[in-house]
Amino acid sequence: MVRVGDIDRESLRDVAKMSSNVSTSRLNAGSPDQVRRIIKGSDVVINASNPRFNLLIMKQALRGKVHYIDLAADDPHSVEEQMEQSPKWRKAGLVAILGMGEDPGLSNIMARKASDSLDVLNEVRIRDGETSTSETYPFVALFAPDVFLEEAISPSQYYEDGEMKTNPPLSNRELYKFPLPLGEIPLYSMDHEEVHSLPTYLPKKPKFVDFKLALTDEADSAIKLFHGIGLLSRKPIAVGKVKVSPLSMLLRLLPPPSKIAGKIHGSAGVLVEAKGQISGEPYVEKLYAMMTHDEAFEKYQTNATSYLTGTPTAVCAKMVGEDRISERGVIFPEMFNAQPFIKEAKNFDLDVHIEKLKVQQ
Repeated sequence: MVRVGDIDRESLRDVAKMSSNVSTSRLNAGSPDQVRRIIKGSDVVINASNPRFNLLIMKQALRGKVHYIDLAADDPHSVEEQMEQSPKWRKAGLVAILGMGEDPGLSNIMARKASDSLDVLNEVRIRDGETSTSETYPFVALFAPDVFLEEAISPSQYYEDGEMKTNPPLSNRELYKFPLPLGEIPLYSMDHEEVHSLPTYLPKKPKFVDFKLALTDEADSAIKLFHGIGLLSRKPIAVGKVKVSPLSMLLRLLPPPSKIAGKIHGSAGVLVEAKGQISGEPYVEKLYAMMTHDEAFEKYQTNATSYLTGTPTAVCAKMVGEDRISERGVIFPEMFNAQPFIKEAKNFDLDVHIEKLKVQQ
């Protein structure tokens, strides 16, 4: 039995229709008591809420002696607070896995697989590719709109030669050629969890790690317009006799990812490009997983980004529940063996493709 908690009643009704093996409860993720009640007696808790609740839910999972998985972080400082809990989790014989969605998550697994394949690991470049068109919506965010917009307007960081370095928002535009069906699309530097964890926790330490996310030219222009006229501000402004933050108003107008399935076309995918050496010779290894939005809707009534985000979490939860991930404490996905995960993912219609090429000098 899967228990699902959410503050939104409509979302709970939608989830309840999916399977008779699902029970639903209204849940305020900011309430320790409510969180503790819903996870009591579970094998694994999957925290898919806003990352600001990570530490609270994680502490309740430890208190309830339940393994824990989340999908993303609020910021590097919050991750440090989570990692500080590791001795308590090891002592309890439990594992807490941080950032186990598409990216972070599947991207970390791919980076670990490349690390295991190469004798020397020099660079890890993570490329999140997405395309979408819609006759219904002029602008869509394929994952949490507030997180997406905040990432887009924030300075990004990358790792190089032992240092974290910073790029301006929406900078370092690159036309990157993905395998089909994505093809060549524009990418921009974004700050992401992998840039902060991979240099430390991969078995082989790369000298360079960065992350870039796809934005169409139309989306890039729209975000710059939103930002320029103040629509992304969280600071309330007076509108008549009430005060409202411009961002909250914009978020009410944008469709949530759960509502765009079947109304968008295009594809989504994540690719990790790792450069290094095998037997002293230069190699590049590319690992990627992709899906079209139409395929995701036809098979699973969702969009491709949501499927690629939720499926790695489900794979990981199954492996934790079956005690096939032996690590204990607080860990990132790159800290456990990638190969069994990749093999299990195929059973969930998630194929990780691997291309290894010797670099001609």
